Amino acid sequence: MLKTKIAAAVLSVVFILSAFAGCSGETKNTYDYDLTNYSYSKGLDANGFFEGIKAADYVTLPEYKGVTLPAEVLVADPAEIQAQLDEITAQFDTYEQLTDKAIANGDTVNIDYVGSVDGVEFEGGSTGGAGTDVTIGVTQYIDDFLEQLIGHMPGENFDIEVTFPADYGQDHLNGKDAIFNITVNYIQGELIKAELTDDIAAEYGFNNVDELKADIENWIIEQQKSDFFTALLYSSELKGKLPQTVLDFVICADLINYKSYADMFGMTLEEFVIGYVGSESLEAYITTNMEHYEQSALYCLAVQALAEAEGLAVSDMAVSDAGLSDYVESYGMPYLKQYVLQTVTCPAFVIDNAVAE
Repeated sequence: MLKTKIAAAVLSVVFILSAFAGCSGETKNTYDYDLTNYSYSKGLDANGFFEGIKAADYVTLPEYKGVTLPAEVLVADPAEIQAQLDEITAQFDTYEQLTDKAIANGDTVNIDYVGSVDGVEFEGGSTGGAGTDVTIGVTQYIDDFLEQLIGHMPGENFDIEVTFPADYGQDHLNGKDAIFNITVNYIQGELIKAELTDDIAAEYGFNNVDELKADIENWIIEQQKSDFFTALLYSSELKGKLPQTVLDFVICADLINYKSYADMFGMTLEEFVIGYVGSESLEAYITTNMEHYEQSALYCLAVQALAEAEGLAVSDMAVSDAGLSDYVESYGMPYLKQYVLQTVTCPAFVIDNAVAE
């Protein structure tokens, strides 16, 4: 969509579609995967196809040439365009800065403070002059810190006294009396909604508002085309049984996502799935999601079958044109080629050969 959001969007989609990557190790048993040296491109050939698998042997594709393309797919809903614009302008909304009234309970106030214990400033006890917004009666601060602001005026500088809880969690502060020197900068007033301007459009890499709107409209239409293609390919039919290697790829990609979080928390994958996902065990989690895994695996094979049937391939240049060159080291060229095949090349073929209503 927006130029400055392309990289983040790509990463997001790549992780979502990482179900098309592979396990680095052999499957030990039904629910025991080696994720230690995970590689997104392992199991894919140079074209981004599953190694040693002819997808047409496993999938019956729906009729995909000359399909009817509903008129609404090619039109962006004005309300959806406006929603995107509102999301952008909201980043530039501001508030009135009131300086002529005393602070009352419930007010949101911008303050600076410097805290000290026994006359010595302590780490983390200062805003550093950057200001911070607090809401009296809502924002959680120690003791009656915020309540002591009530009645003071913007521009005032004064001290307040508080006592840290005995179990605050920092030895040098536990149970200590502290003094905070407060400067009230302003009280937050009414919201001032930003208007979309060429200057805001320039923040997103566009010359003017019209270019920004056109880009959003095109992005919405492309998303609708993608949704049409995805729904069509999901209607493919499986011949017999899914190749276990493709199913393993899908399962491993889901698990590696959770493993990254488990590693952050110093937990095993199973501990994380039990504690944070709410499953009884890793095996139970996989079993519960098996239908989704099977559908994803079938979809992957369907896209490859279409590419096989039509002789579609993705070049290194196509990967670059898709803005993915920076991700080759992380994901590998085979994976990125498969991604482009699934999100650009095959959808474009179907749409180009469709008949618009």
